Amino acid sequence: MRYAVLITLLLTGCAEMHGRGDDGGTPSDAAGCGVAPGFYCLSACGSDAGAIPMCVGDTWSCPPSAPVDSRTCPPGCTGAPPPGCVCSGTSWVCDDPVCPPDINPWDPADLASVCHVEGSTCSRGGPDQCGSALFCTCESGRYNCAVAEPDPVCWCGREPSVGDRCVEEGTSCGQCCPTADGPNWPAMECVDGHWAPAACPELVCPPIVEECPVDTSSVVGGACGIETQVCGNPCCDGAITCSGGVWVPGPFAACACEPSFECGPGTCTAYQACRSRCGPDDGIENHCVPMPDGCRDCSCVPVPDGYTCTMVDGHPHLSDGLGCG
Repeated sequence: MRYAVLITLLLTGCAEMHGRGDDGGTPSDAAGCGVAPGFYCLSACGSDAGAIPMCVGDTWSCPPSAPVDSRTCPPGCTGAPPPGCVCSGTSWVCDDPVCPPDINPWDPADLASVCHVEGSTCSRGGPDQCGSALFCTCESGRYNCAVAEPDPVCWCGREPSVGDRCVEEGTSCGQCCPTADGPNWPAMECVDGHWAPAACPELVCPPIVEECPVDTSSVVGGACGIETQVCGNPCCDGAITCSGGVWVPGPFAACACEPSFECGPGTCTAYQACRSRCGPDDGIENHCVPMPDGCRDCSCVPVPDGYTCTMVDGHPHLSDGLGCG
């Protein structure tokens, strides 16, 4: 098709364009050749470089600069493929490199996922760490997509550093004073799309007990430091309260017992992580530590220096990695 167009355009003025002596003196008088040649001369098959045939005597011939008769080349597309294009017959067929706006990467049967150029690619989104992005390849007539999710730091899902991106102007992250519920990292504020240190008042932060023992019954009657702090699960009759500087049983609630998982000799709830460390007697101490709201795995659990987080039976476990005993 492409050759036919070129021939039609370029051969219209064959006699006028080529005078005697063109292309190294090759005669070009078309009077003896009659009708248009019906082919084009190429420097090589698959190349865009070429020339129109020349009439030599009574025969259309190709000049030395483009010696290949286009009729001798196999069907195909000429030149380098444009981005996102493949050769179909003798024409380039191209897809838009930007993915359709309504493409659904989670539903391959969705109509917007239909594509027409096998092997072509498209993308949507940019390098912003707080924005999702799609990277899709056309496979068997449908886009197969990979999705890059936003960084949790954008909404305070993990501890940010000064200058990290954030998504909601004026929101806060971290705390001026640490609490048992966390997240226990320095206070930040979202300013112009980036986390910046927040101004904290001059105050003396109250002490906290960040960890609760997994076996709450073992510390009943023992000393505690934060009045009214509650450890354990009131719904499972395993709660204790700090009252008058001493751990006492309760409160107890008439509610369904929340799912729990093993953490050493005791259990933690689905909203806590299990933390193990070496105790003063060289034994292993296990504690339940709170996790940020919505956090359920190691990607968002605050990990203290020297600790590692691993998922055990679907729950995060923190360990200092030291051998005890």
